[in-house]
Amino acid sequence: GLVTVAYAASLPSSYSSVEKGYVTPVKNQGVSSACYAFAAVSCLESDYIIKGYGTKDNTDFSEAYYYWYGANNAWFDESSLYYGDGTYYEGDPYNAGLNFYEAISPLVTDSGIGLEEDFPFFADDTGLMGGYTNAQRHSSGTNVRIQDIVTFDTGDMSGIKNWIVEHGGVSVCFNANEYYYADNGTVAVNRIYLVNNHAVAIVGWDDNFKAEGRFSNLYMKSTGAWLCKNSWGPEWGDDGYFWLPYSDPTITDITGYSINCNNDCDNRYSYCAFPYYNDEVYGDATKVANKYTAQESGTVSKTSLYMFKDKSIELKFYTDNGDGNPEGGKLLASYSGTFNKEGYYTVTLSNSFSINKGESFYAVANYPGGIPLEFTTYSHDDKDQTYVYYEGKWDDVGDAWFAGNCPIDPVITSTHSYGEVSHKDPTCTVNGYDMRSCEHCGKVERTVIAATGHEFSDWTEVTPATE
Repeated sequence: GLVTVAYAASLPSSYSSVEKGYVTPVKNQGVSSACYAFAAVSCLESDYIIKGYGTKDNTDFSEAYYYWYGANNAWFDESSLYYGDGTYYEGDPYNAGLNFYEAISPLVTDSGIGLEEDFPFFADDTGLMGGYTNAQRHSSGTNVRIQDIVTFDTGDMSGIKNWIVEHGGVSVCFNANEYYYADNGTVAVNRIYLVNNHAVAIVGWDDNFKAEGRFSNLYMKSTGAWLCKNSWGPEWGDDGYFWLPYSDPTITDITGYSINCNNDCDNRYSYCAFPYYNDEVYGDATKVANKYTAQESGTVSKTSLYMFKDKSIELKFYTDNGDGNPEGGKLLASYSGTFNKEGYYTVTLSNSFSINKGESFYAVANYPGGIPLEFTTYSHDDKDQTYVYYEGKWDDVGDAWFAGNCPIDPVITSTHSYGEVSHKDPTCTVNGYDMRSCEHCGKVERTVIAATGHEFSDWTEVTPATE
């Protein structure tokens, strides 16, 4: 697979991304239920810092932005390939809580991630956030795009640790029960199995961690614990951090995030806006195809795809010869690989190929063991998009009630085409900007206009009143 797995012997017994300077300051989710956004954004910030795009002091992404497009991931723009996909919350989504699929949906659709200064989080009043439009999805200012999203089994200790070393952290869900509100508030306590209800970022570990003599009311089946960054403010716990025992039985949804932030005009083509897939439809079919029409001229050298654990893929791209056969045209490029972890990956093809605006092409994939297709509850699928090779012929999935599109998402690299400049005036204390975004990929060019500072009038002398 694409995920590098380190041997346990090569990993230190303890490690802290905080000590390395890769972790941004602890934040406070306040009255909201936005913990998953805080956990994921912290991981994105850490990977951004490790890759040299910023520091822990000047990197501050928006949880309000990330959470809004996770909860409201429905696409209403009929010109978008994602049209009709996703879900929408009525009312205040910041108190609804996100699941794993909702939380990663803004990343797989290249919505990116906004800046805190543009989309501030109001911990004490969720009503001051949200209402962001579809147009703002690609006006984030950070140019962060997802490279890989990788899920880990709880027992994959070396895989989790290696990811933390390379990318700064992983998000994790677990049960934060009443013991978290004790005076020490620094170690998870789970005497009985409970469902998870909270998400945080794991940013380090200590294989020799023991509770004895350090914390009260703690039950641990074995030594060792994860160092976690919480989102309840720096006043809580140990400056906002705590230890989560390896043996906690409620740990789940361990997820790593890897980003890219380059200057290329990379436009990801996909029909799948909500990453919730099923591999049990279409019987024992193993071959699927997506048809795309280029919206701009460019080059295809990589593609993104969603893979289940321990599954393989053989992927081929063909020209469209117009006969409705996805494999009937000229072979353009290929890729094959095996993935030992479930996730959303970006891979490099055997070679690049050029495509002209208006030309159609097919991505054809063989998935031994089952095809990932969208659950139709969250998808809207048109004719001439996804085909499954079933019972000796290519079947257009169309708007079938039992299956949606397939997550094979080629990336077309072209020339930037920037739209009009949007302007925000600076205030005395807040920077303004001139900003424009590429109509193809959403990349932003942003020029900061410094805050003006206070300009006081002359002193006015006031004569005290006399009786």
